[in-house]
Amino acid sequence: MQEAMAFRVAADAGQVLGVCEKAEFACAELYHYFANLFKDEREIFYIWLKSALERENRARLLTLVGKLALDDVIVGVHLELAEAEEILAKVRASLELAKAEPPEVREALQLAMDLERTLDRITMEKVVQFTESYQQWFLAIMNRDQMELLQNAYKQHGRD
Repeated sequence: MQEAMAFRVAADAGQVLGVCEKAEFACAELYHYFANLFKDEREIFYIWLKSALERENRARLLTLVGKLALDDVIVGVHLELAEAEEILAKVRASLELAKAEPPEVREALQLAMDLERTLDRITMEKVVQFTESYQQWFLAIMNRDQMELLQNAYKQHGRD
């Protein structure tokens, strides 16, 4: 009975984390699109590239965590599947809109900051409850300076 319950929790956790992973990869795709869109502005190109790679790393970490859900590493996931799907839908809609109507640099940075705030709801420390021995290890590998990078670029690009 307890084993069946643990498997159900792991399956639910895996499902939620899978949607979160898709949201991270969709955001990375948007940032790669912006890197290509602004490739002639070297500094902003590198900011978009770094941002895209950071989101890809977070997606891969979510993949790993989803696999660990079966190994007594995760106690639980504190995010409803519906909320994860809502976040994924917002990221995908932003990607579609940006492709349909390519923004200026400052607009792209504003969109990214908005998405960062949205994606903040699916960060590891807010969604996943690890067993005590793994909590600090996972939090240590998370990079949390992404918003600061985007805000600084936004300020540098002033009012066009």
